[in-house]
Amino acid sequence: MAPSVRASVLIVDPQPLVARGLASLLRDEVGVNAFMSSSRKEVLAAEIADYHPEVVVLGVGASMDAALGLARVVLESDEGSRLVVLLDPQSDLSAADFVRLGMSSVISRDASLDEVVLAIRQVLAGQKALDGQMASRLIAELSVAVRRADQGQRDGGLTKRELQVLTLVADGLPNRDVANRLHISENTVKNHMRSVHEKLGVRTRTEAVVKAAREGLLGLN
Repeated sequence: MAPSVRASVLIVDPQPLVARGLASLLRDEVGVNAFMSSSRKEVLAAEIADYHPEVVVLGVGASMDAALGLARVVLESDEGSRLVVLLDPQSDLSAADFVRLGMSSVISRDASLDEVVLAIRQVLAGQKALDGQMASRLIAELSVAVRRADQGQRDGGLTKRELQVLTLVADGLPNRDVANRLHISENTVKNHMRSVHEKLGVRTRTEAVVKAAREGLLGLN
C-alpha cells in the first residue's frame, strides 16, 4: 500500500518568527509539510510551482500593493492553491478586497496560533474560514458600501485613505510630509495618488485637486 501524501502549506509573512512558529505548529499539530517562502513575487511563484501547496498563508504588512500583488500570484497560479490571509486589524487594506480576489480565509493577525491552525484545517477540508474579528470587519465594510450606494454619496470612488492623502496634497504638503502625517511610506502615498488620478481621470496633482474641489470631495475623509 502506497504511503499517503502529506498536504503542503507555504507560509509568507513579514515576521520570520511568526512564520517559523506557525510552520512548526502545522507540522506537529496538523501533520502537513510546512515551508516558508519569500515576499518577492517571482520567488513565491517559483516555490508554488516547486512545492504544489494546497494552502498558502499570506501575512499582510503595511503595503497594499505588495499584499494584493502576492495574493494574485497565489490565486492566479496553475496549482489551485487556496489562500489564507493574516490581516493586521490596523491595516488600511479591506478584508473585502481579498474576498473579491477569491481567498479562502481571512484571519486577524491578533488571532492566536491555535485559531490560525484551525482556520487552515478548515481550508484544507475545503471550507471557508473567518475569525470573529474579521467577520465583523467584513460585515462593517459591506454595510458601509451598501449605505454609501443607497445614499448616492459622490466620493469619486475614492477610499477613505485616498481622500485623506488628496486632502493633504490640496493643503500643499509634499509626499514626504503626507507620509509622515499619515504614518505611511512615501511610496504608499505615490500609489494612492496614482489611484486617485485614475479614478478621477486626471494626469497631474493640480488637476486632481481642482477636480476634487469642484466635486466637493475634499474634507469627506
